[in-house]
Amino acid sequence: MEGISRRHHFKRNSVSFLGTLALSLFVAGAVQAASPKEIHIGFIPGEGVADLKARSEELAQLLEKRTGLKIKPYVGTSYGDLVQKIVEKKIDFAFLSALSFVEVEEKVGVKVLLKKVWDQGFYYSVILSKTNSSVRKPSDLRGKRIAFVDERSASGYLYPQALLKEAGLDVKKDLKSTVFSGGHDKSVELLKKGEVDAIAVFSNDKKGRDSAWTQNGGKTKEARIVWASDAIPNDPFCVRDEFYQKHPKIAHDLMFSLIEMNEDAELGPELKRLLGVSSLMVATSQQ
Repeated sequence: MEGISRRHHFKRNSVSFLGTLALSLFVAGAVQAASPKEIHIGFIPGEGVADLKARSEELAQLLEKRTGLKIKPYVGTSYGDLVQKIVEKKIDFAFLSALSFVEVEEKVGVKVLLKKVWDQGFYYSVILSKTNSSVRKPSDLRGKRIAFVDERSASGYLYPQALLKEAGLDVKKDLKSTVFSGGHDKSVELLKKGEVDAIAVFSNDKKGRDSAWTQNGGKTKEARIVWASDAIPNDPFCVRDEFYQKHPKIAHDLMFSLIEMNEDAELGPELKRLLGVSSLMVATSQQ
């Protein structure tokens, strides 16, 4: 599920960081362990899992050609599944949600390398209902059916859950029913079919003009914003700390390949299509 990072902005904000990183990787490279046979990159299954799997395979092929590394993508069956795979050291790099990053960082330690950028450096969680629905404000959700995405989804559950608590609503007691759809696109389909009264999904703007609803065939005039969160940090691209310490050159090569592809006139649009973003930016866990 954050203005778009233009070339001059990207370079101005990243040159110092990249210089420091390059130096540290050069020094660490002298003691780097033997390269693994495969590099595993994980993806959060936010929506369109089948399409995401296809796009992750395409991205892996592009990165293999550019780096010479053997790359195997993995799309988690759930947010928790991907977190567990990282903890079990079965995933080396991953595109995580902001809150999944926090969970992984607490359990195993990861280093942020880049972050996805949509329209801005952040995105939002929104609760949507149909315009012909009686659900117009959070309190109207009492006794209604709502679809969430996943228990570990920031925009699809955690932020909306906090809102409901603030509105004096108990998810288990005050709602008629709740369901975890497993994907933002799946939640949209449930609302379209009338199987739920409201959905909690991502939006790239606070008014829902560019949201999971509009990106999955819904028309702006057909949905109402019941609530919108404060800004949520964009999804980071991370590497496990242990992997980074053992293979700094690989981390360096993969990160810079993505940066160079992002800035390339021909590869840039392709990379953004595969990742479903407007751009990539250098980041740290503090950004």
